[in-house]
Amino acid sequence: MTADRAAGDEVFVLWHARHLIVDGRTAHRDPDGEIHLDEEEWRILGIFTDEAAAEAQRGMSRKLPGFRDEPDCFDISPLVLDEDMWTDGYFTEYPQGHQDVT
Repeated sequence: MTADRAAGDEVFVLWHARHLIVDGRTAHRDPDGEIHLDEEEWRILGIFTDEAAAEAQRGMSRKLPGFRDEPDCFDISPLVLDEDMWTDGYFTEYPQGHQDVT
């Protein structure tokens, strides 16, 4: 961690979702306007020290191949440094017909 960043400081993560096409259409957002969180693939484009820098990168990325095809599928999420976000562990829910082979 750099000298100008401290534990508990906030950074901003810029994400992009690549969506699955279902029934010939792609729905990027829920009816309430929230981006779908259960999509095929999420990419981290960068982690920024302030939200304005993440917004600027979003604007530039919207012009790039791939990203410009889904320009409304970006999300900027605040993240607190040195915070444990998986305190309860996790489980995997498999689609019907699939099972854990481990």
